[in-house]
Amino acid sequence: MTYIHPVHLEHERNRFMRPDAHRFLRADWRRFTHSGRHYCQLYQAFERIERKYSPEQLRVPRGNPGGGQWTSDAAGANNRNDSRIVSDARPDPIKAGTQYAQSRPRAGFASVIINGQRIESTPAQQARLTVVEAQARDAVQRVQELDPKWRPAPSAYESVEGLIGAYQSDLRQAQDRISELQRVGVAPGPFAGESIIARGPQRDFTAAERETINSFGSKSGCHTCGDRNPGTPLDNFVLDHQPPTAWNPFGRPQRLYPQCLSCSSRQGNWISRNGGRRN
Repeated sequence: MTYIHPVHLEHERNRFMRPDAHRFLRADWRRFTHSGRHYCQLYQAFERIERKYSPEQLRVPRGNPGGGQWTSDAAGANNRNDSRIVSDARPDPIKAGTQYAQSRPRAGFASVIINGQRIESTPAQQARLTVVEAQARDAVQRVQELDPKWRPAPSAYESVEGLIGAYQSDLRQAQDRISELQRVGVAPGPFAGESIIARGPQRDFTAAERETINSFGSKSGCHTCGDRNPGTPLDNFVLDHQPPTAWNPFGRPQRLYPQCLSCSSRQGNWISRNGGRRN
């Protein structure tokens, strides 16, 4: 059975719930509706979208104010027995496999604009494109929460596969940037385990907070490098604010993680060199 990623399914579901859902239908969508009960239901749903209205919806009779216009269900309920009410409902159900006249070609959800030209993509390409685009956008957004000025290097492309590759490049660059920020302590590191909510950006830690962070450090080590040796004179782990107070552009809530003295120093130096500021 063909696997379709849940992100793609949700994306398409939201698009076809829009009032202008007809814009996302391919002109040749009938090719993909085969026989079977579920496909028959899909065929009926797509025809309804293509018509841009529900055939069951009633219209105001001619000779009345607003005659010929579609009326609401509530208004239609009161006039359902009026022989003057016009309905476009078909008397016979649609049968799967029956050939119908093709509609006029229009921009469908399976086409993309590349260098000013509309290029058709296959359903498989569209699924891959939807997934990788969502992944890339999420990864870039995550980086920019920590480094607002960061942007992935642009990629040139001339085809659907090239566009997919461009998003894959954005995703890789964002993942590499996140890894870099983790290594210098500007994000919870690869060894991050338990943490506690910071009362604020200040460093007036209580004895209970220090004891809790030391217990976390003894189990998982420094959140940046994993070292279980704090390297401080009193063998206490540094209580590290994440995001760091000097690198928190959006003033987001902070949490405290255990960090060794070496990583704490490297974090401070990196933030100073890269224009970190105090809130």
